[in-house]
Amino acid sequence: MGFIRLISPEGEKATYIVKDFLGSLASPKTRKSYAHGLKVFEEFYGKPAKALLKVKDSGKVIEKFYVWCLKRYLQNSCRAVVNPIIQYCKYNGVEPKIRKSLRIYRTVATTRDHILTVDEAREMYKVGSLEEKVMVKIWLLGLRIEDACRLEWKKFGVYQILDEPKEVLIDTKKENIVADVFIDKELEQLLVKYIPTLDKNNPYLFQSARRGHLSEKQLLRNLQTLRKRAGIEATGIFGWHIGRKLFLRTCAENGVNTWSANMMVGKAVDISIATYIRGANFRREARKVLNVLCMEPLHIAGTPVAAALDLVMKVMRKMIEREMQASGVYNSTLGFLVEKSDEEVLREYVES
Repeated sequence: MGFIRLISPEGEKATYIVKDFLGSLASPKTRKSYAHGLKVFEEFYGKPAKALLKVKDSGKVIEKFYVWCLKRYLQNSCRAVVNPIIQYCKYNGVEPKIRKSLRIYRTVATTRDHILTVDEAREMYKVGSLEEKVMVKIWLLGLRIEDACRLEWKKFGVYQILDEPKEVLIDTKKENIVADVFIDKELEQLLVKYIPTLDKNNPYLFQSARRGHLSEKQLLRNLQTLRKRAGIEATGIFGWHIGRKLFLRTCAENGVNTWSANMMVGKAVDISIATYIRGANFRREARKVLNVLCMEPLHIAGTPVAAALDLVMKVMRKMIEREMQASGVYNSTLGFLVEKSDEEVLREYVES
């Protein structure tokens, strides 16, 4: 079994991390996070992580490590630091027994992140270029940034724009599962204009000057630059992840069940459920979310929604006229009704 010998820039004691374990992790971010967690564990333990595999009750050592971490980190950071040594043990066939009462894996709600609203996203969209508008729409699909920056434009080939959400299957890196992403008519119309401007020898939707994809740092920088231009004041960390949070929050607010929401953003679903929902159609659930997260909600002239609203206004106006006629005031207000629009009649009736 190989090891990587890491010496910190501060000249701290050398840390030994199992190479095979880190090499089994698909996501570079997860590898970096786990390497840090194992390093912290070795600082606590005073021995290489490998030594824990020979301990009879490794769970008690990990419990003490967790309590030690609680004195130094907040709960969410403790979880991130302790999980790597647990997963390392499991990778090597050791199942540490840890008391559930410690609740190591619990997540504590924090106020570190900016809480993004749909209106703020619309302000950013409004001032954005064509590429930036596409970026905002992709951002609000709820994908992780490592998946968003590697999207390929051929995945979004637009041959016929329909009113129904279009399904696009995206392979995600962190959890190595397929996200059932749905794009709306608004994004499709942008892609019809955007894709022809791309270098066809470069497969990526967000292209770099070196014929590759934009890095995660560059994509995030572009998003934050757009935020400043739109005049959005950040009340916390304005990271890519807040778009994912907005998508999932919108799911919760509109009655989309948890596993449907998870499947649409490429988040792991319990295997006992995943077995039964494979091939499920999430289009109806996606429509609920996409209707809320549209960037130009007022631009609906000529759509079925506009026609329905017009019909509702006419019906309401007719009901008002009949009520006034029955009460004997119809003739005296006929001129008033003729001069006013449907919306004005309805508003004044409601306020009277």
